[in-house]
Amino acid sequence: MFTTRTAFGIVSALLLTVAGASACSSSAESETASATRSVTHELGTVEVPASPQRILALDEYAGLSALALGVKPTVVYSTLRSDVAKSILREQGVEVLDKPTFFANPAVEEIASVEPDEILMSNAGPLPSLFAQINSVAPTLVLPYSAPWRDVLEQAGAQLDRGSEATAMIGKLESGLEDVKSAAAGQSLAILLGYSGNLFTVPPTTPISTLVTEAGFTRPVSEVNATNNQDTGTISPVSPELLPEHAAQTVAVLSGQQYDASIVRNTPLFDNLTPDPAHALNVSGDLWFGSHPFAIYWIIQDLDGIAHGKGQNSIGTLDSADARWAAFSAL
Repeated sequence: MFTTRTAFGIVSALLLTVAGASACSSSAESETASATRSVTHELGTVEVPASPQRILALDEYAGLSALALGVKPTVVYSTLRSDVAKSILREQGVEVLDKPTFFANPAVEEIASVEPDEILMSNAGPLPSLFAQINSVAPTLVLPYSAPWRDVLEQAGAQLDRGSEATAMIGKLESGLEDVKSAAAGQSLAILLGYSGNLFTVPPTTPISTLVTEAGFTRPVSEVNATNNQDTGTISPVSPELLPEHAAQTVAVLSGQQYDASIVRNTPLFDNLTPDPAHALNVSGDLWFGSHPFAIYWIIQDLDGIAHGKGQNSIGTLDSADARWAAFSAL
């Protein structure tokens, strides 16, 4: 007979079962939240959350590297003043904080105010020297900046636990490079930029240069022999009187924010560098100096337009940034 006492016993048993399940669930959630994995990078070994909930990227390159591999940062500092990166990150629902002086005057207390449980940063500017302080706020991953693009992708994949995604991305970008190479057929390409009032080129060891060479373009001898004698290791000065040594079928002039194309274009003899003035093209310095996956894709798209003689209209701009990101994401 189904008595009140029996019913009470059943209810009690159910409550105990639910309470036990709840305790197990709470315990499992706690263990998941506290789980970590060990990551070794050039500045040391850190224990990062296995499932970080609040990721802060201290620069756009680190933020876009993560996003391209399927790791969405919560907050990204607009340290490099990249309008393209800002547009894409915000479109993807990432909070972007304007910190245009962060490289020059980083404030560790500002990092702490974001309350991150994981921090990403590129190995650029003064940030590496502040690693110990930054890492004391939250475990910090250090992504390479000035390195061959495959190395950048592989290391980012390893640190972010996205190794298979990085390997797949490398294959897709290599396929795009092969398409460009078949059209470039040894065409010559010079790269010039105006920065801080002076004229520079890009040495052969930088990610831009290695990518251009891999895509089948040749560079002027003066650029092949350029040395990394700037603090950044990514630019080399050009004497205005020696500008004719940078003659090529196409001249890529870096522009945007930190890069002043007018310095290059107003230098005497610039108009004589190419057989056709229409082959002197403004390209995005923010992207051409990037080594994250989307920057590599962007450069490959620009190089494809150059190789096929499509002119300025084929070069990526802020207006085409979202469309390019969509195409990149669909690879």
